[in-house]
Amino acid sequence: MTAGAALEGWPADLLPPPFAAGKHPGLLDVIPPLLERPEPGRDLVVLLDGVGADLLAEHRALTPTLRRLESEITRVRTVAPSTTASAMVSLHTGAPPLRHGVLGYLTRDPRSGRSLNQLTGAPGTDPREWMPLPTPVESGTRRAVQVAPAKHEGSHLSGVAFRGWEFLGHGRGDRVQAVRTALHRAGPDGLVHLHVDDVDHAGHRHGVDSEPWRTALAEVDALVGALLRRLPRGTRIHLTADHGMVDTSPQHTIDLAAHPQLRRLVDEAAGEARALALHAVASEGADEELAQGLTQLLGERALVLRRAEVLDAGLLGPVGAVPERVAPRLPDVLVLARGRWSIDDFSRRPEHTRQMVGVHGSLTPAEAWVPLLHTEV
Repeated sequence: MTAGAALEGWPADLLPPPFAAGKHPGLLDVIPPLLERPEPGRDLVVLLDGVGADLLAEHRALTPTLRRLESEITRVRTVAPSTTASAMVSLHTGAPPLRHGVLGYLTRDPRSGRSLNQLTGAPGTDPREWMPLPTPVESGTRRAVQVAPAKHEGSHLSGVAFRGWEFLGHGRGDRVQAVRTALHRAGPDGLVHLHVDDVDHAGHRHGVDSEPWRTALAEVDALVGALLRRLPRGTRIHLTADHGMVDTSPQHTIDLAAHPQLRRLVDEAAGEARALALHAVASEGADEELAQGLTQLLGERALVLRRAEVLDAGLLGPVGAVPERVAPRLPDVLVLARGRWSIDDFSRRPEHTRQMVGVHGSLTPAEAWVPLLHTEV
């Protein structure tokens, strides 16, 4: 199948695959240049988890700091799936998911045949073996400090994306001081990364159309304002996000556990409810039967892609050879939700997963466009 054939009939409400037709998501070009071609002086990368470009534009009244800087803000594409684990590793390595192998929130581990949580990992999983590509920090000479909630220290994702970085944990009320400390520790030519996850947490729990989400967004904008006022003069700030978000509801949820004729064809369900990565049972024709059955069940509520279509469309990376260690992680069928729909086998998930209001992972503009700001204090 050619790349053009893979894109025939692509739904208009989903953005094209981020690597289609030789394209390259802008998120991959934020951090690597700061390490491969560093300029004298300090750099701070601020990741606003879950603050998509469309959401930011729609709620500009809540963000006076970022509204003042909006002439300097552009929109860039994040990777697919539009989820923290995949995007964070691409942000830090400059590599597409197809190369680094973090293919979603849950990615199938070929050793066990089960899904591995890409944020927390699992006992016996070495982050360096799971993602062996060197990070630009490991390959470079610039001192770099990761500033994040204390619980992130030693996490699987930190071990995959932040290798070579020093870690400085913070509480919710002392982030500006933590960044100031990190900049001092990194030195006059250092690099600091701040992960701000307030908006993402509020969105998952309450949805983007909620007062807690709006409050979180306003508080994050105030945090950015405090950083601009209190950081050392000359500090360059690079602000972006990993993904956006859409709200779902029970009325927009399809549980594959309620469809045993399809569930019997699924050996493992990785990914997440907006980008469900299904691995078929080891039976001849099961993958095709699964793809056809899902297409019939879901109709216009989702885009169902076979493995070859995923690769030929440029969804996870440029069209070409697939790394040997990544190939067994690829799903047989990938389901990209459209509109506000969520599709999963919730019998395989913790209860809180079904209760999420805000979700992400697919290619709607609200999920796939992220802001990018370069400024200097």
